[in-house]
Amino acid sequence: MRTSEWIQAGFAAILAVAAWIVPLARRRRLNITLLALFALVGVAIARASKLFLGPVASSIFRDWMPVAITLVPYWQTGQFFIQPNEQIQAWLVASERRVSSVFSRIGWKVPYAAHLSMEWAYSFCYPIVPLGLAVLYSAGVRQYADTYWLLVLTPTYLCYAITPFFPAFPPRSLDNSPAPTPPRSKSRTFNLWISKHGSIQAISFPSAHVASALGASFVLLHYVPVAGAIFLAISFWIAVGAVVGGYHYTIDVVLGAVVPLVVYFAWCA
Repeated sequence: MRTSEWIQAGFAAILAVAAWIVPLARRRRLNITLLALFALVGVAIARASKLFLGPVASSIFRDWMPVAITLVPYWQTGQFFIQPNEQIQAWLVASERRVSSVFSRIGWKVPYAAHLSMEWAYSFCYPIVPLGLAVLYSAGVRQYADTYWLLVLTPTYLCYAITPFFPAFPPRSLDNSPAPTPPRSKSRTFNLWISKHGSIQAISFPSAHVASALGASFVLLHYVPVAGAIFLAISFWIAVGAVVGGYHYTIDVVLGAVVPLVVYFAWCA
């Protein structure tokens, strides 16, 4: 199996086993297990694709299959979230208030245009990973697709693995949000709608959005430097927008950036 297939199948299976060890409602355990089966079947189909596709078509199919499975562990970890831990929630809010107070003292304010661009950037956190793979294809270096997934999935899934140990609501969901309320716009309305209907209603700690975006950026910097620089700039703005928009706390965005950086340098070494 490819490295990406081992990562996706293994992580989904580990979460399924964990669901039957920790105290969880039966329905949640079944949901986690069914999601694991979806990932395992997806990997099995990808491996068997050479039986009904030619070698080249099968290879391309396996390059792209991880896109369909990437969010499975995210939804699995969401089933572990019952309610926020009050101490962890209070710690996150206090840390964010300290960050906000620093910017308040220096009089830093975000203009409406900057808010709007951050919301656009945050919307980009959803397609940025498959777009990164598309860049590898367009640059003629699709042979590094498995390396791409190694450096994207590893930090992303490490963030997912930590998330259940830090159950908390994101700043946007709190009545006493430590961050100022951003102005309304169509882009923000879209992001809030996605968060409401597609998220687990809890933060991913560290931020998996930041981890996956930076992981993709580092691979492109390595193989397609110009595109990598563009992706890195977008990833930075995604990280800033995640905090300013109240989607994440500063600390989990910072840690979400550290994880892919460590993974990348470990791979380089």
